[in-house]
Amino acid sequence: MAGVKRLVSRYLPPVGGVSAPEFWDRGRIERIRHAALKGLEKPILEPPLRRGRLLDRMSVEGLRPSEVEALAEKLGVEGIDRLDVDVGVEFAGAFLRVPVYLGDMSFGALSGNPNIALARAADIAGAVVGVGEGGLHPEVAKSRNIVIQWASGRFGIDRYMLRRGLAVNIKIGQGAKPGIGGHLPSRKVVDVIARLRKLPPGTEALSPAPHHDIYSIEDLAQRIRMLRELTERPVLVKTAATNQVGFVAVGTARGDALGIIVDGAGAGTGATPRIVRDHVGIPIDYAIPVVHDLLVSNSLREGFIVIGGGMISSASDILKLVMLGADMAMMGTAALIAMGCIMCHLCNTGKCPTALTNSVDSPLKLDIDWAVARLVSWLRGVERGLKLLVYALGEDKLSRLRAKRSMLRLHNVDEDVARVLGVEVEEPGEVAWYGDPREEPIPSEVYLEAKTPVLGMGGYVPGYTVPAERPLDLLRIEAAQVTRPSVDPYREEIDIGVRLPDGTEYDAPITVPCIDTALMEAAEALGYPLECELLERPYATSIPPGVEPPPGTRIIIVDEELKGARGRGKPWLEEWVVKLDDDYWKDGIRGTVAIVAAGDFRHAADVYKLVALGADLVSPRRTLRLVKKKLEAKPYEARREAYENTLIELGWELRLLMGAGGLTSYQSLQGNRWLLRSLDGRVSHILHVSLAGT
Repeated sequence: MAGVKRLVSRYLPPVGGVSAPEFWDRGRIERIRHAALKGLEKPILEPPLRRGRLLDRMSVEGLRPSEVEALAEKLGVEGIDRLDVDVGVEFAGAFLRVPVYLGDMSFGALSGNPNIALARAADIAGAVVGVGEGGLHPEVAKSRNIVIQWASGRFGIDRYMLRRGLAVNIKIGQGAKPGIGGHLPSRKVVDVIARLRKLPPGTEALSPAPHHDIYSIEDLAQRIRMLRELTERPVLVKTAATNQVGFVAVGTARGDALGIIVDGAGAGTGATPRIVRDHVGIPIDYAIPVVHDLLVSNSLREGFIVIGGGMISSASDILKLVMLGADMAMMGTAALIAMGCIMCHLCNTGKCPTALTNSVDSPLKLDIDWAVARLVSWLRGVERGLKLLVYALGEDKLSRLRAKRSMLRLHNVDEDVARVLGVEVEEPGEVAWYGDPREEPIPSEVYLEAKTPVLGMGGYVPGYTVPAERPLDLLRIEAAQVTRPSVDPYREEIDIGVRLPDGTEYDAPITVPCIDTALMEAAEALGYPLECELLERPYATSIPPGVEPPPGTRIIIVDEELKGARGRGKPWLEEWVVKLDDDYWKDGIRGTVAIVAAGDFRHAADVYKLVALGADLVSPRRTLRLVKKKLEAKPYEARREAYENTLIELGWELRLLMGAGGLTSYQSLQGNRWLLRSLDGRVSHILHVSLAGT
């Protein structure tokens, strides 16, 4: 019956990983659920893997999975509880039994009851929970171990709310959407959320990308001190993991903050543009060593808390993170899984089948008592797993293992990456993980509405947690985080216009293949270049990667689909673009030649990366061919409109990525390899891009 409350108080079968490999696969979900039901993870420790995160490829000297499992079996839950091992941490005047910060999930992104359950469980189990952006649920306000968030939108914020928790958290960024603001879709801004956030009902809650009063490290320090004086509470800063995060950490510590929360790539969220989630920022295991080492070298580490998050799922993850240099772990998605999340990625729609992220006014509700019981049991399981691992290493305190990287070993990782982390290689290999291209359907909102696909949750890092198609996928895009301001494309102008050396001007660097008259006319109407029009010029040529262009060529289309383009010993297109760009700069003629990258490219992230590597224009053929295939039976006008929408959407995605990096013009992007970082040593060398964490 409509309007009758229905309670969710059981686990549903997980659905993640149906269309693509899922980091939060059934194995991880079952491990979390086992702890949520039995109070102990199973398994507690796994052997190093050949693929996946660096944390998954890591072993700890002195810990063997079989021996850890045998010890757990021998001691049992009661025996582990009796171990004289301390895995807790002092936090803002409170002692936490387990070093876990539970996400920053707002009331609105979550549906109310999950917020209450998280807060109550944190109090009972001795963890701490961030309330997220968007106002404070009155029931959550009754809990003690909460952290109030001060985010760029300032939704629902007042001085009374800021004093309700143990601490205040200045949110600069988050791992699922570095360099852009928060996003609560309009369908979830119902009356109660609208009142809390002080917005009209049914409007999108879009936080600005930067805080408009924090444009530098000095501004950040002023805000930290202002909030400390206003609230009489210690202050944390939350930022996404980027290559500048170490400098943000140093500035945060010098501003007398309690600590920093570093949120890595692949982190979960309620809603974010897919293009940002999948390609911006670096994983947490690359970031924590940088943060720790910079703090130590500036004599700022002691008394300063470092919290790492982003795809952290278990006690063994926390142990390794601490050994890399952290004090605590942030766990959001894992907590949702303990409460029943099935990885259906519908968080942004308001139609969550497990009543976690559905609209607040939905009749489907999470059973709070059931959820609290599951969360407390899971947190106890994490605590017991940590105690057992620390005990097996012969220590009585987790804190004694902080930054003990000499005890870690990396497997299936190259020496370059290992050097960045300061961890010894046990088995050499490559981080890169390649697989065959996946035929993914193009979302209808792209070609019907010119909208960027938005989705929830995380765990998707190409070449790292899911297979890459090519070296380009192993490159991560840098985001602006305080060291320079991000640019908000919703509110500020970002110019993606291009001027070629021959004087031709285009409105975007997105080149269009001449495969349909409707597409060609759509491109010309928008001011986008055509491949065939470029080739008609007498000084233009088309070559496969590995072939030198004829002397005097001024427009070079590097086409990976030409005969002989790929084969044994042949370079990737992105390699050849880098070589041509470098050669022309060395010869002093780069300003007279335009390089066009044409191939099986899929989205604006490919465009961004190739332009940063040195291309002037990029042709994302796969996307446009998918639209052509989808609409080939449609009338001409319908096809043209769909092509226009697709091209507009690609341009908008490019602006999103540029804004995240603090760029206002194409000229700041073109040839700027500093804006990219590689997750893999070999890819770093062949594309002349620095490694993540450097």
